[in-house]
Amino acid sequence: MDVTGWKRYGVKVAENDKEFGARWGNWYIGYHGTRSEYATDILTSGLRISTRGCHYKKGAPRVYLSPSIEYCAHPRYAIPCTKTDENGKTRWYQLVFQCRVNPQSIKKIRIETLIDDKYKNSVTIDTNFDNNELEWIIPGKEGVYYIKDDIICYGIMMRISDVEPKYLSTSKW
Repeated sequence: MDVTGWKRYGVKVAENDKEFGARWGNWYIGYHGTRSEYATDILTSGLRISTRGCHYKKGAPRVYLSPSIEYCAHPRYAIPCTKTDENGKTRWYQLVFQCRVNPQSIKKIRIETLIDDKYKNSVTIDTNFDNNELEWIIPGKEGVYYIKDDIICYGIMMRISDVEPKYLSTSKW
């Protein structure tokens, strides 16, 4: 899969590759876009469940992920932050977590929620996936605020751009 423009920073979650493979090697790779200021909380506590979002049981706790880094990089999810250097040049920074997800915990939804319905059949978000495969929901449990058993965040993906992310070719949809 092409992840051009992204740099990966590994997060140590196991003592070695053998332990990682034994625990999470058969789990799916998924991504979760977020604000950079949430990174520390996610790394220390796990992904926080929400009761907001589209197309799932109203009020039910869940976490959204995707098999597509480009889908998670949409500025709605991976909200960019900017920094201007001493020469006045502005750069945009985006952060997406690379995760392993227990396949038995995923409840795929059949509806992609970012594209207006009238364009759904004419737009391809990520050539590696059908649009109907882009959103995964991992249900949470009542009284539990962070999902740790079914999702492990093991990489931080960062993209630095001289162009505002909504204007990148990968965001053309």
